[in-house]
Amino acid sequence: MRNVIWLTVATGLSGMLGGCQSPPGRGPAPAVDPQLSINTLIAAPEDFARQRIGSDDYPIPPYAEFLAGVKICLDPGHGGDAHKRGYKRGPTGVREAEMNLRVAQYLRDLLAVAGADVRLTREVDVDFSLAERATLANEWGADLFVSLHHNAINNKPQVNRTSVWYHNDVDYRPANLDLARYLYGGLCDYLALPQITGVPLKSDQLMYDSGFGILRHVRVTAALCESSFFTNPQEEQRLRDPAYNLQEAYGLFIGLAKYAAAGLPRAHLIEPADGVVFSSHIPTSEEAGHPTLVFELDDGLRSRKSWGCERQMVLSDSIAVRIAGVELPFEFSDDGECCRLTIALPDSLQPGEHSVEVQFQNMFKNSVLNPHFVIELR
Repeated sequence: MRNVIWLTVATGLSGMLGGCQSPPGRGPAPAVDPQLSINTLIAAPEDFARQRIGSDDYPIPPYAEFLAGVKICLDPGHGGDAHKRGYKRGPTGVREAEMNLRVAQYLRDLLAVAGADVRLTREVDVDFSLAERATLANEWGADLFVSLHHNAINNKPQVNRTSVWYHNDVDYRPANLDLARYLYGGLCDYLALPQITGVPLKSDQLMYDSGFGILRHVRVTAALCESSFFTNPQEEQRLRDPAYNLQEAYGLFIGLAKYAAAGLPRAHLIEPADGVVFSSHIPTSEEAGHPTLVFELDDGLRSRKSWGCERQMVLSDSIAVRIAGVELPFEFSDDGECCRLTIALPDSLQPGEHSVEVQFQNMFKNSVLNPHFVIELR
Protein backbone atom coordinates (compact mmCIF):
# COMPACT_ATOMS: atom_id res chain seq x y z
CA MET A 1 0.00 0.00 0.00
CA ARG A 2 1.43 3.35 -0.95
CA ASN A 3 1.97 6.02 1.64
CA VAL A 4 -0.84 8.56 1.60
CA ILE A 5 0.22 12.20 1.57
CA TRP A 6 -2.35 14.13 3.57
CA LEU A 7 -3.47 17.60 2.57
CA THR A 8 -2.54 20.32 5.02
CA VAL A 9 -5.61 21.95 6.51
CA ALA A 10 -5.25 25.70 6.48
CA THR A 11 -6.48 27.77 9.37
CA GLY A 12 -10.18 28.42 8.87
CA LEU A 13 -12.87 26.37 7.22
CA SER A 14 -13.75 28.22 4.02
CA GLY A 15 -12.03 25.68 1.78
CA MET A 16 -13.59 22.70 3.48
CA LEU A 17 -17.06 24.18 3.51
CA GLY A 18 -17.04 25.59 0.02
CA GLY A 19 -16.86 29.19 1.25
CA CYS A 20 -16.43 32.00 -1.25
CA GLN A 21 -15.58 35.68 -1.24
CA SER A 22 -18.39 38.18 -1.39
CA PRO A 23 -19.13 39.89 -4.73
CA PRO A 24 -17.91 43.50 -4.84
CA GLY A 25 -20.28 45.92 -3.17
CA ARG A 26 -22.40 43.29 -1.41
CA GLY A 27 -20.64 43.12 1.92
CA PRO A 28 -19.31 40.00 3.66
CA ALA A 29 -20.92 36.63 2.97
CA PRO A 30 -22.93 35.17 5.83
CA ALA A 31 -20.83 33.07 8.16
CA VAL A 32 -21.16 29.32 7.66
CA ASP A 33 -21.63 27.33 10.85
CA PRO A 34 -19.23 24.37 10.46
CA GLN A 35 -21.32 22.31 12.86
CA LEU A 36 -24.29 22.53 10.49
CA SER A 37 -22.43 22.19 7.21
CA ILE A 38 -22.82 19.48 4.58
CA ASN A 39 -20.41 18.11 1.98
CA THR A 40 -17.62 18.16 4.55
CA LEU A 41 -15.41 15.66 2.69
CA ILE A 42 -12.86 16.54 0.03
CA ALA A 43 -14.69 16.28 -3.27
CA ALA A 44 -13.93 13.27 -5.45
CA PRO A 45 -15.25 12.06 -8.82
CA GLU A 46 -17.91 9.36 -8.71
CA ASP A 47 -15.54 6.80 -10.21
CA PHE A 48 -12.65 7.60 -7.84
CA ALA A 49 -12.50 4.05 -6.46
CA ARG A 50 -13.33 2.26 -9.71
CA GLN A 51 -10.45 3.97 -11.49
CA ARG A 52 -8.00 2.62 -8.90
CA ILE A 53 -9.28 -0.90 -8.25
CA GLY A 54 -6.92 -3.47 -9.70
CA SER A 55 -3.92 -1.13 -9.62
CA ASP A 56 -0.71 -1.91 -7.78
CA ASP A 57 -2.08 -0.04 -4.78
CA TYR A 58 -5.45 -1.84 -4.70
CA PRO A 59 -4.96 -5.28 -6.26
CA ILE A 60 -7.72 -7.89 -6.28
CA PRO A 61 -6.09 -10.99 -4.74
CA PRO A 62 -6.83 -14.41 -6.26
CA TYR A 63 -8.70 -15.59 -3.16
CA ALA A 64 -11.26 -12.81 -3.65
CA GLU A 65 -12.89 -15.10 -6.24
CA PHE A 66 -14.67 -16.85 -3.37
CA LEU A 67 -16.74 -13.72 -2.80
CA ALA A 68 -18.59 -14.42 -6.05
CA GLY A 69 -22.29 -14.79 -5.37
CA VAL A 70 -22.06 -13.90 -1.67
CA LYS A 71 -24.91 -11.55 -0.73
CA ILE A 72 -23.52 -8.70 1.36
CA CYS A 73 -25.61 -5.85 2.78
CA LEU A 74 -23.61 -2.74 3.66
CA ASP A 75 -25.11 -0.28 6.13
CA PRO A 76 -23.58 3.22 6.09
CA GLY A 77 -24.49 4.45 9.56
CA HIS A 78 -26.60 7.54 10.23
CA GLY A 79 -27.59 10.04 7.50
CA GLY A 80 -30.11 12.85 7.20
CA ASP A 81 -28.84 14.41 10.41
CA ALA A 82 -26.97 17.53 9.27
CA HIS A 83 -29.64 19.77 10.81
CA LYS A 84 -28.65 18.57 14.28
CA ARG A 85 -25.91 20.97 15.22
CA GLY A 86 -22.69 19.17 16.09
CA TYR A 87 -24.29 15.73 15.77
CA LYS A 88 -21.76 12.99 14.94
CA ARG A 89 -19.12 15.50 13.82
CA GLY A 90 -15.43 15.91 14.37
CA PRO A 91 -13.73 18.98 15.86
CA THR A 92 -14.03 21.03 12.66
CA GLY A 93 -17.47 19.72 11.71
CA VAL A 94 -16.64 16.76 9.44
CA ARG A 95 -19.72 14.50 9.47
CA GLU A 96 -19.59 10.82 10.28
CA ALA A 97 -22.60 10.12 8.05
CA GLU A 98 -20.68 11.32 5.00
CA MET A 99 -17.52 9.31 5.68
CA ASN A 100 -19.62 6.20 6.41
CA LEU A 101 -21.41 6.49 3.08
CA ARG A 102 -18.28 7.07 1.00
CA VAL A 103 -16.47 4.11 2.58
CA ALA A 104 -19.54 1.94 1.91
CA GLN A 105 -19.68 3.03 -1.74
CA TYR A 106 -15.98 2.32 -2.26
CA LEU A 107 -16.34 -1.06 -0.54
CA ARG A 108 -19.27 -1.88 -2.82
CA ASP A 109 -17.13 -1.06 -5.87
CA LEU A 110 -14.42 -3.43 -4.63
CA LEU A 111 -16.85 -6.24 -3.82
CA ALA A 112 -18.60 -5.88 -7.17
CA VAL A 113 -15.33 -6.47 -9.03
CA ALA A 114 -14.98 -9.74 -7.10
CA GLY A 115 -18.49 -10.81 -8.11
CA ALA A 116 -20.28 -10.33 -4.79
CA ASP A 117 -23.93 -9.31 -4.77
CA VAL A 118 -24.05 -6.06 -2.78
CA ARG A 119 -26.78 -3.73 -1.54
CA LEU A 120 -26.54 -0.58 0.56
CA THR A 121 -29.17 0.35 3.13
CA ARG A 122 -28.87 3.96 1.93
CA GLU A 123 -27.36 5.54 -1.15
CA VAL A 124 -27.80 9.21 -0.23
CA ASP A 125 -27.80 11.46 2.83
CA VAL A 126 -31.16 10.43 4.25
CA ASP A 127 -32.28 8.83 7.49
CA PHE A 128 -33.67 5.31 7.56
CA SER A 129 -34.72 3.70 10.81
CA LEU A 130 -32.73 0.81 12.23
CA ALA A 131 -35.71 -1.47 11.67
CA GLU A 132 -35.95 -0.43 8.01
CA ARG A 133 -32.26 -1.11 7.45
CA ALA A 134 -32.50 -4.53 9.10
CA THR A 135 -35.64 -5.41 7.16
CA LEU A 136 -33.85 -4.77 3.87
CA ALA A 137 -31.15 -7.29 4.79
CA ASN A 138 -33.57 -9.83 6.27
CA GLU A 139 -36.05 -9.83 3.40
CA TRP A 140 -33.30 -9.87 0.77
CA GLY A 141 -31.77 -12.92 2.44
CA ALA A 142 -28.33 -11.43 2.87
CA ASP A 143 -25.50 -13.74 3.85
CA LEU A 144 -23.61 -10.98 5.64
CA PHE A 145 -24.52 -7.58 7.09
CA VAL A 146 -21.79 -5.00 7.78
CA SER A 147 -22.70 -1.73 9.49
CA LEU A 148 -20.07 0.94 8.82
CA HIS A 149 -19.33 3.58 11.44
CA HIS A 150 -16.59 5.73 12.91
CA ASN A 151 -16.21 6.34 16.61
CA ALA A 152 -16.23 9.31 18.98
CA ILE A 153 -15.25 9.97 22.57
CA ASN A 154 -15.72 13.17 24.53
CA ASN A 155 -12.76 15.03 25.99
CA LYS A 156 -10.18 12.49 24.78
CA PRO A 157 -9.01 13.75 21.38
CA GLN A 158 -5.88 11.59 21.54
CA VAL A 159 -7.87 8.34 21.28
CA ASN A 160 -7.85 6.62 17.88
CA ARG A 161 -8.25 2.87 17.51
CA THR A 162 -10.35 0.22 15.76
CA SER A 163 -13.06 -2.00 17.22
CA VAL A 164 -15.66 -4.31 15.68
CA TRP A 165 -18.87 -5.13 17.50
CA TYR A 166 -21.07 -8.23 17.64
CA HIS A 167 -24.52 -8.72 19.15
CA ASN A 168 -25.22 -10.29 22.53
CA ASP A 169 -22.66 -12.80 23.80
CA VAL A 170 -20.10 -15.07 22.16
CA ASP A 171 -22.47 -18.05 22.03
CA TYR A 172 -25.39 -16.13 20.51
CA ARG A 173 -24.23 -16.59 16.91
CA PRO A 174 -20.61 -17.71 16.49
CA ALA A 175 -20.54 -16.66 12.83
CA ASN A 176 -20.87 -13.05 14.01
CA LEU A 177 -17.50 -13.47 15.68
CA ASP A 178 -16.00 -14.90 12.48
CA LEU A 179 -17.17 -11.90 10.47
CA ALA A 180 -16.02 -9.43 13.13
CA ARG A 181 -12.61 -11.09 13.40
CA TYR A 182 -11.90 -10.92 9.67
CA LEU A 183 -13.13 -7.33 9.38
CA TYR A 184 -10.90 -6.29 12.26
CA GLY A 185 -7.91 -8.00 10.69
CA GLY A 186 -8.39 -6.12 7.44
CA LEU A 187 -8.84 -2.76 9.15
CA CYS A 188 -5.89 -3.35 11.45
CA ASP A 189 -3.60 -4.15 8.52
CA TYR A 190 -4.65 -1.38 6.14
CA LEU A 191 -5.48 1.52 8.45
CA ALA A 192 -2.51 0.64 10.66
CA LEU A 193 -3.57 2.96 13.46
CA PRO A 194 -0.87 3.48 16.11
CA GLN A 195 -3.24 2.54 18.95
CA ILE A 196 -4.96 -0.77 19.67
CA THR A 197 -7.39 -2.02 22.27
CA GLY A 198 -6.59 -5.23 24.10
CA VAL A 199 -9.82 -6.96 23.04
CA PRO A 200 -10.93 -5.39 19.73
CA LEU A 201 -14.07 -7.53 19.29
CA LYS A 202 -16.72 -6.03 21.55
CA SER A 203 -20.19 -7.14 22.60
CA ASP A 204 -22.82 -4.46 21.95
CA GLN A 205 -24.17 -5.21 25.43
CA LEU A 206 -21.19 -3.28 26.79
CA MET A 207 -23.03 -0.19 25.52
CA TYR A 208 -26.69 -1.12 25.99
CA ASP A 209 -28.37 -3.95 27.87
CA SER A 210 -30.27 -4.94 24.73
CA GLY A 211 -27.33 -4.27 22.40
CA PHE A 212 -27.22 -2.06 19.32
CA GLY A 213 -30.61 -1.68 17.66
CA ILE A 214 -29.35 -2.51 14.19
CA LEU A 215 -27.64 -5.72 15.30
CA ARG A 216 -30.63 -6.67 17.43
CA HIS A 217 -33.06 -6.35 14.50
CA VAL A 218 -30.99 -8.01 11.80
CA ARG A 219 -31.40 -11.81 11.52
CA VAL A 220 -28.32 -12.60 9.42
CA THR A 221 -24.64 -12.87 10.28
CA ALA A 222 -23.68 -9.31 11.18
CA ALA A 223 -21.04 -7.02 12.66
CA LEU A 224 -20.67 -3.29 13.24
CA CYS A 225 -17.32 -1.59 12.52
CA GLU A 226 -16.05 1.45 14.40
CA SER A 227 -13.06 1.87 12.13
CA SER A 228 -11.42 4.87 13.80
CA PHE A 229 -12.19 7.97 15.90
CA PHE A 230 -13.30 11.11 14.09
CA THR A 231 -12.95 13.01 17.37
CA ASN A 232 -9.19 12.68 16.93
CA PRO A 233 -8.25 15.90 15.06
CA GLN A 234 -5.68 14.27 12.77
CA GLU A 235 -7.94 11.32 12.00
CA GLU A 236 -10.88 13.63 11.28
CA GLN A 237 -8.87 15.30 8.51
CA ARG A 238 -7.66 11.99 7.10
CA LEU A 239 -11.28 10.81 6.95
CA ARG A 240 -12.07 13.70 4.60
CA ASP A 241 -9.66 12.36 2.01
CA PRO A 242 -11.03 9.99 -0.66
CA ALA A 243 -7.69 8.16 -0.78
CA TYR A 244 -7.97 7.37 2.92
CA ASN A 245 -11.61 6.36 2.54
CA LEU A 246 -10.57 3.94 -0.20
CA GLN A 247 -7.75 2.61 1.97
CA GLU A 248 -10.29 1.83 4.71
CA ALA A 249 -12.68 0.22 2.23
CA TYR A 250 -9.82 -1.88 0.88
CA GLY A 251 -9.00 -3.17 4.35
CA LEU A 252 -12.63 -4.19 4.84
CA PHE A 253 -12.64 -5.81 1.41
CA ILE A 254 -9.53 -7.86 2.16
CA GLY A 255 -11.07 -8.98 5.45
CA LEU A 256 -14.26 -10.11 3.69
CA ALA A 257 -12.27 -11.82 0.94
CA LYS A 258 -10.21 -13.78 3.47
CA TYR A 259 -13.39 -14.75 5.31
CA ALA A 260 -15.00 -16.08 2.14
CA ALA A 261 -11.80 -17.88 1.13
CA ALA A 262 -11.90 -19.81 4.42
CA GLY A 263 -15.37 -21.11 3.55
CA LEU A 264 -18.82 -19.92 4.59
CA PRO A 265 -20.49 -22.96 6.19
CA ARG A 266 -24.22 -23.51 5.78
CA ALA A 267 -26.80 -26.05 6.85
CA HIS A 268 -29.82 -27.09 4.75
CA LEU A 269 -32.92 -28.84 6.03
CA ILE A 270 -33.67 -31.58 3.51
CA GLU A 271 -36.13 -33.80 5.43
CA PRO A 272 -38.80 -32.62 5.74
CA ALA A 273 -38.04 -30.00 3.11
CA ASP A 274 -41.02 -27.84 4.11
CA GLY A 275 -40.17 -27.95 7.82
CA VAL A 276 -43.46 -29.60 8.77
CA VAL A 277 -42.90 -32.67 10.94
CA PHE A 278 -45.67 -35.12 11.68
CA SER A 279 -45.50 -37.20 14.82
CA SER A 280 -46.26 -40.24 12.66
CA HIS A 281 -43.29 -39.41 10.39
CA ILE A 282 -41.37 -42.57 9.45
CA PRO A 283 -37.99 -42.13 11.19
CA THR A 284 -34.72 -42.37 9.31
CA SER A 285 -32.76 -43.06 12.50
CA GLU A 286 -32.72 -46.34 14.35
CA GLU A 287 -34.69 -44.88 17.24
CA ALA A 288 -38.10 -46.09 16.14
CA GLY A 289 -41.02 -43.93 17.09
CA HIS A 290 -39.14 -40.60 17.07
CA PRO A 291 -39.88 -38.05 14.35
CA THR A 292 -36.64 -36.93 12.76
CA LEU A 293 -34.95 -34.08 10.93
CA VAL A 294 -32.22 -34.51 8.34
CA PHE A 295 -29.80 -31.67 7.53
CA GLU A 296 -27.14 -31.49 4.85
CA LEU A 297 -24.03 -29.70 6.10
CA ASP A 298 -22.02 -27.60 3.65
CA ASP A 299 -18.54 -26.79 4.94
CA GLY A 300 -18.11 -24.09 2.29
CA LEU A 301 -15.02 -25.84 0.91
CA ARG A 302 -15.82 -29.26 -0.58
CA SER A 303 -17.77 -27.82 -3.50
CA ARG A 304 -14.53 -26.27 -4.80
CA LYS A 305 -13.44 -29.81 -5.83
CA SER A 306 -9.86 -29.25 -4.76
CA TRP A 307 -7.47 -32.12 -4.13
CA GLY A 308 -8.48 -33.82 -0.89
CA CYS A 309 -12.02 -32.49 -0.96
CA GLU A 310 -13.39 -35.95 -0.20
CA ARG A 311 -11.84 -35.81 3.26
CA GLN A 312 -13.95 -34.59 6.16
CA MET A 313 -13.65 -30.84 6.70
CA VAL A 314 -16.34 -30.49 9.36
CA LEU A 315 -14.97 -30.65 12.91
CA SER A 316 -17.00 -33.45 14.50
CA ASP A 317 -16.67 -32.09 18.03
CA SER A 318 -18.03 -28.71 16.93
CA ILE A 319 -21.44 -30.08 15.90
CA ALA A 320 -24.34 -29.10 18.14
CA VAL A 321 -28.12 -29.15 17.67
CA ARG A 322 -30.41 -27.29 20.06
CA ILE A 323 -34.09 -26.57 20.56
CA ALA A 324 -34.83 -23.88 23.15
CA GLY A 325 -31.21 -24.11 24.26
CA VAL A 326 -31.40 -27.85 24.97
CA GLU A 327 -28.91 -29.99 23.07
CA LEU A 328 -30.34 -32.92 21.12
CA PRO A 329 -28.64 -36.18 20.15
CA PHE A 330 -27.75 -36.62 16.48
CA GLU A 331 -26.09 -38.93 14.00
CA PHE A 332 -23.41 -37.48 11.72
CA SER A 333 -22.19 -39.08 8.51
CA ASP A 334 -19.76 -38.04 5.76
CA ASP A 335 -19.44 -40.27 2.69
CA GLY A 336 -16.83 -38.07 1.00
CA GLU A 337 -19.45 -36.29 -1.07
CA CYS A 338 -22.10 -35.22 1.40
CA CYS A 339 -22.26 -34.53 5.14
CA ARG A 340 -25.57 -35.33 6.82
CA LEU A 341 -26.97 -34.77 10.26
CA THR A 342 -29.94 -36.81 11.49
CA ILE A 343 -31.73 -35.59 14.62
CA ALA A 344 -34.35 -37.54 16.56
CA LEU A 345 -36.83 -35.10 18.09
CA PRO A 346 -37.64 -35.74 21.75
CA ASP A 347 -41.00 -37.23 22.75
CA SER A 348 -41.52 -34.28 25.08
CA LEU A 349 -41.64 -31.79 22.20
CA GLN A 350 -45.11 -30.31 22.02
CA PRO A 351 -47.00 -29.62 18.77
CA GLY A 352 -46.39 -26.18 17.32
CA GLU A 353 -43.52 -24.14 15.92
CA HIS A 354 -40.00 -24.58 17.24
CA SER A 355 -36.65 -22.99 16.44
CA VAL A 356 -33.86 -25.47 15.72
CA GLU A 357 -30.26 -24.31 15.91
CA VAL A 358 -27.61 -26.23 13.96
CA GLN A 359 -23.98 -25.34 14.64
CA PHE A 360 -20.68 -26.65 13.36
CA GLN A 361 -17.27 -25.40 12.26
CA ASN A 362 -15.22 -26.13 9.18
CA MET A 363 -11.47 -26.73 9.17
CA PHE A 364 -10.82 -22.97 9.25
CA LYS A 365 -13.02 -22.72 12.37
CA ASN A 366 -15.69 -20.76 10.51
CA SER A 367 -19.20 -21.32 11.86
CA VAL A 368 -22.61 -21.69 10.19
CA LEU A 369 -23.79 -18.46 8.58
CA ASN A 370 -27.48 -18.91 9.27
CA PRO A 371 -27.94 -21.62 11.90
CA HIS A 372 -31.61 -21.13 12.81
CA PHE A 373 -34.51 -23.08 11.30
CA VAL A 374 -38.21 -23.03 12.10
CA ILE A 375 -40.04 -26.35 12.12
CA GLU A 376 -43.65 -27.14 12.89
CA LEU A 377 -44.54 -30.30 14.76
CA ARG A 378 -48.03 -31.59 14.06
